Amino acid sequence: MDVILAFVIFGFLGAMWMKKKGRSPVVGLLLGGFLNLIGMAVIFFVKSKNPIEVTGSTSQPTIGKPTYSGSRFAQDSGKGSIFHYASSSKGNELPQEFAIIDLETSGLEPGNARIIEVAILLVNSKGEIQEEYATLVNPGNGQVGPTFIHHITEEAVLSAPTFTEIAGDILKRFENRIVVAHHAAFEDKFLASEFKRAGIKLPPLPALDTLWLARQVVELPNYKMQTVIQNYGIEEIDLHTALGDVRALAKILPTLLSAAPTILYPVVHSELPAIPVSGKQKTRVTNLKKGEKGWINSILEKLPESGSEASSELEFEYLELLEQVLVMEKLLVMKQRL
Repeated sequence: MDVILAFVIFGFLGAMWMKKKGRSPVVGLLLGGFLNLIGMAVIFFVKSKNPIEVTGSTSQPTIGKPTYSGSRFAQDSGKGSIFHYASSSKGNELPQEFAIIDLETSGLEPGNARIIEVAILLVNSKGEIQEEYATLVNPGNGQVGPTFIHHITEEAVLSAPTFTEIAGDILKRFENRIVVAHHAAFEDKFLASEFKRAGIKLPPLPALDTLWLARQVVELPNYKMQTVIQNYGIEEIDLHTALGDVRALAKILPTLLSAAPTILYPVVHSELPAIPVSGKQKTRVTNLKKGEKGWINSILEKLPESGSEASSELEFEYLELLEQVLVMEKLLVMKQRL
């Protein structure tokens, strides 16, 4: 019906055009109809190449969950470059003493990127923190990668120790510990590359990937670190800093462990190379805010807790005195401006 209607319309227009030109309207009628047939043929050809199915409902593509398969992710009892991952069925139980580690790097692959920050938090299965360690790392090539993500500048790492200088400090904190990381395959490949560059050969280390562990105990749309910690109501503080990330993992680790069946480890603790501890360390403070606790407490909360601990009374007196000094200095500055 549509074809006949179109034929009449185009034919009528063709007849009027021919009449205006002083020619026979019949010729115009036939010409308009012929052009209409050509147009319909073209439309039919296009539709046959790109069929459009019209149904009562619009179907949407099915988007599956990430599978987290392959060497890019830790697998049950899988072997990385230096990590040998936990299993739900193979191996032996180990004392639940953990070294949670996180790295900030200048890129995604160790072939063209380096470690620029490392943080390690020593903790037990109850989440009790025993020590914190964090430092910027000089990559040796002046390149820090996407500063807008990790907020580490080229100037900040110039005076930081190199990875070779802190290798002993890292290994000391790995001793008799299960190494924990979220998406541990990332830490594994970068640590393996840096230790190899430093000429240090390591035995397999028992390791636990909290991405793998979370998949065993909770159903989530994905298992990015941010998704997992939000699921457990953990406040996001200083994410994309190595220290902020290990602190977040320390808060969810006890919950994940308690919800999981028995976790086994295919390898036991081995003796690590005896590398001297340098004690070199350069920390950083990001996203500093005065808040309710004041500037000094805000600064202290963003620094790693390590070394000798003062008594709470002595620490309180020191903070009080330091705050008074800062207040006096501020008053002097204001007085000079008057």
